[in-house]
Amino acid sequence: MPALSNPRYERFAQALFAGLVGETRVKRAQSTAYLTAYPNCSNGNSAEAAASRLLRRVKSILERVRELQAEQNKRLEPKLDLSKERIGRRLDQASRIAEHQGNAAAMATSELGIAKVVGLIGASDDYNPTDPSKANSMQDIGRMLLQSVGFASPDDASISLAIEANDAFVARLEEIRVQQTRRLMKMTTKGP
Repeated sequence: MPALSNPRYERFAQALFAGLVGETRVKRAQSTAYLTAYPNCSNGNSAEAAASRLLRRVKSILERVRELQAEQNKRLEPKLDLSKERIGRRLDQASRIAEHQGNAAAMATSELGIAKVVGLIGASDDYNPTDPSKANSMQDIGRMLLQSVGFASPDDASISLAIEANDAFVARLEEIRVQQTRRLMKMTTKGP
């Protein structure tokens, strides 16, 4: 809504708005705002009554005051910085903190975020460095297993041990499957 077409109405609305932050009761009074727009009015009850009457009859004055308040609130709201630079700086800071704390998972997450922000990885890519389906060798699986438990940079000896542990784990799972299959077959051959 632009300024009111009647200059006195606009001055009255501006004075009402200014009075909303007045320090004293007199500065906040609608009669004070009315006297700003209509200086020839007599001070006191006459100005108070005229201000009240004007506010009742001319609804656009209150609408203008509300608009001025909304504009003021918008100027006071902090602006949200969503720039790539800011987000990249914050993710870099998070990565450094995670590295200092030895938190490999948080560090990897921050680094992936940086890669997305700068465009190395598409934001919609479902890249997960610990996803076994992305592995091309047993070495990759061993490395991913160790990274999934926080071992950031496993060496070849550790990767070999992880592969052995994985093989033993898979062998045990196969034993469980065979045992359960035999148990189910016995139950079905006994019949009712």
